[in-house]
Amino acid sequence: MRLRNFVLGLATGGAILTGTVLGAAPAQAAPATVACDHPCHPPASPGYTYITDYYWASACNDTGNQGINAHRWSTYQCTGGGQFENYELWVK
Repeated sequence: MRLRNFVLGLATGGAILTGTVLGAAPAQAAPATVACDHPCHPPASPGYTYITDYYWASACNDTGNQGINAHRWSTYQCTGGGQFENYELWVK
């Protein structure tokens, strides 16, 4: 009988403790994304034309270099980027 009471006491105490801990922890919201009309990040100097945006900085740089090699533009800038933003390709 004592063993049964002991086990029930542990089970009840654990349920109360778990309910208290779970009830005290609020649900976390998903991180907010930055909303803007594209383009969001203008280049450092005037005269550039916005092309498109890329998730990876390397993809933006690769496209910029390919355009220079194909003589479609003479210079480029990849602006913006970060944890919640894409990189924007600007060309001149």
